[in-house]
Amino acid sequence: MKKPFIWLVFLLWVWPCYAQSIFKTDYLALGIDAQGQITNLTDLASGVNYAPTEKPGHLLRVLDRKGQELLPQGLRQKGNRLLYSFEGGLKLEVEVKVQGTHLSFVLRHCSDSKQVASLLWGPLNTSIGDTIGEVVGVVRNPAFAIGIQALNAKTIGGKQQGADGTTASFAGITGSTATAEPHGSALQAFCLNAALPRRVDVLHLKDCEVPPVAGYSIEGTALAVFGAPVADALEILEQISLKEGLPYTKIEEQWIRRSPQRNRPYLITAFSEENFDELLALARRLGFYSIYHEGPFNTWGHFELEKSQFPNGRAGMKACVEKARAQGIVVGVHTLTNFISTNDLFVSPTPAAGLLATNSSVLSEAISAAATEIPITDAAYFDFNSTLNCVQIGTELIRYEEISKSGVPRLLNCQRGAFGSTAQAFPRGAKIKRLADHGYKTLFPDWQLQEKMIQNLAGFFNETGVAHLDFDGHEGALYTGYGDYGTNYWVEQFMKQVEHPVFNGSSIMNHYYWHLNSYVNWGEPWYAGFRESQADHRFRLQPFFERNYMPNMLGWFLVTPTTALEDVEWMMSVSAGYNAGFALVLRYDAFKKNPQIDSIVATIARWEKAKQAGIFSPAQRTLLKNTKNDFHLEQTASGEWQLQHYDKFRFEHQARAVQPGEPQQSVWIFENKHSAQDIQLYLHVEGKGGSVVNPVLEIDRFFEVRLPLTLRAGEALLWDGAGSIKCLNEKGALVRTLDIGKSLPPLKPGTHRIVVSAEQMSGEETLLKGVVRLKGELETIRQ
Repeated sequence: MKKPFIWLVFLLWVWPCYAQSIFKTDYLALGIDAQGQITNLTDLASGVNYAPTEKPGHLLRVLDRKGQELLPQGLRQKGNRLLYSFEGGLKLEVEVKVQGTHLSFVLRHCSDSKQVASLLWGPLNTSIGDTIGEVVGVVRNPAFAIGIQALNAKTIGGKQQGADGTTASFAGITGSTATAEPHGSALQAFCLNAALPRRVDVLHLKDCEVPPVAGYSIEGTALAVFGAPVADALEILEQISLKEGLPYTKIEEQWIRRSPQRNRPYLITAFSEENFDELLALARRLGFYSIYHEGPFNTWGHFELEKSQFPNGRAGMKACVEKARAQGIVVGVHTLTNFISTNDLFVSPTPAAGLLATNSSVLSEAISAAATEIPITDAAYFDFNSTLNCVQIGTELIRYEEISKSGVPRLLNCQRGAFGSTAQAFPRGAKIKRLADHGYKTLFPDWQLQEKMIQNLAGFFNETGVAHLDFDGHEGALYTGYGDYGTNYWVEQFMKQVEHPVFNGSSIMNHYYWHLNSYVNWGEPWYAGFRESQADHRFRLQPFFERNYMPNMLGWFLVTPTTALEDVEWMMSVSAGYNAGFALVLRYDAFKKNPQIDSIVATIARWEKAKQAGIFSPAQRTLLKNTKNDFHLEQTASGEWQLQHYDKFRFEHQARAVQPGEPQQSVWIFENKHSAQDIQLYLHVEGKGGSVVNPVLEIDRFFEVRLPLTLRAGEALLWDGAGSIKCLNEKGALVRTLDIGKSLPPLKPGTHRIVVSAEQMSGEETLLKGVVRLKGELETIRQ
């Protein structure tokens, strides 16, 4: 009678060993139960289990062809394999490799991949919620970090947002490899089954045909999981990259994520063979890492250089590269990833068969070469407008105005032989493709044609030695319908084919690309003045970069013929505060015409030298980050640095209801706490289409200036107390100088007063904002 009791005790004792698989690294224990739930994410040093008991996660799940999520029905371990079973008889076999730094999980076998639309890794739920590295896939609190890493390009970090396999990680929209959750955080990835034909929405295009990728399999999708003390997390990421053969980008023989050169600024300009020496000397004076051509190509696809800039073609570009390399400077070029220009050989005069189509149909009747109406069997997928409204039949491209509204579906008002192709007659049943295009009046390659396009771009880099590229328009690779796998594949294949390292950025960011990427430099200069253009966007991104172990970058800044030195110094002080790089757009015309260019160049070089030397304390960097502050930096002959602080006083004037006879004015009071100095006053109009007519300034009850002009919303005035005032447009450019015939004496120490009024203020919420800037503390910094 005692034997059953003994066996029961034995089974109760050993059952947990069979019901749960435990895998340990040097720092982390991961436990999975018999239902596939993750029950342990334990820090081995502290014993803390970060797997939330109320919300256990999973190592993997399945999304079936109907879009239904399938959870494991059972899991058992056999040696180094995890054997999963799912509803409908589906079975998965996952190989587990245990290393000191991490665990790796690889899908080795799927019993019926036709059942699987996507394999879903995770979510690995954790109770950590302090810092969420949404793209890199690492969450951390002050003591411990837990992370995942996709181990190949088809394993996509993040939540699958649509059937096309995107994670919606565009500029300004962060990723989802790690997400904040009520219980703390979640880590997840997926693998799209691109071996299946699909019909899915792709970006703004609806119900597109997406053919399978030849030779593709979800088998081989792989994920690494790690946990480590926070201070060791970046080291673990580097070790995973090396051990798992992930892309490992270096700059000057150091991993890009550690290199002090990772966020050096670069010069963007349209250099030519003729002026390259002059602009290369400029880049060297600035102390920049790279000189980057903003538009060297006449065509995208075969990447032919503009002959007016490079009369010697690629040999001319190569000569520029070799000159720069001799001075320790990299040369870069700009293009739009997989955008194909309509003057390229892929389009004109004989269009390639691999131009990307959103859908296809067939001709319902034969057509002549002169026909302007084209009948097709099904117009449903053609009935939308895009930039080019282009279709392809054989080797002819055709543009059309619209689709007929009744009767036999017809493309109307067709322009035959578009983009230099030849108009031809076609028989009934001929295939017609509706091509995908972009607002930049470009087309795209399909999966097969993109291979040739990648080879062409890599060939250009190999032939010329160019070593810097922004994958601008990187989201264009999503048009193929394979989501983030498409964007990953493009860059990885390009980098494999180029025979030297390529410093690179992108217009988008995702988890796997993190390993290929050097930086992301979001923030454009085209929309407003130097300090205003996308300012919120630029500075909102800095914590994102820091959460994801990426270099801080402030975006592009445009120097025009009228850019003021004060604006450049403001940008450099903020750059030093964030230890951030940037791109300086300085075209040859502005270089020649800006009267302050030598001072601008010297100022940039000075701040960059100080930033690279790391002279600023954490407290100073906090002040420098504040975009409302201004500073000036000098270095003395003895090598000491002097940081001039400025006191800034902000005021505003708005039209308001007043009593009869009461002046329509605002009184501004401020204090000069230091020595006598000239006033620095900036007046700026804000509002929705309003204006300020004939503004008046009165200083300290004795000095009055009446300005016979109208300032519209966005425009500004800049005055240094001299006998003239600068008038700036909405982009901060100088448009004229207004002579006022007298100068204001230096402001003595003590309290001062400015009275502002205007003959008329119109428009909704119109404000006249003012800033008085005065020299403040002078701080000496010794290294």
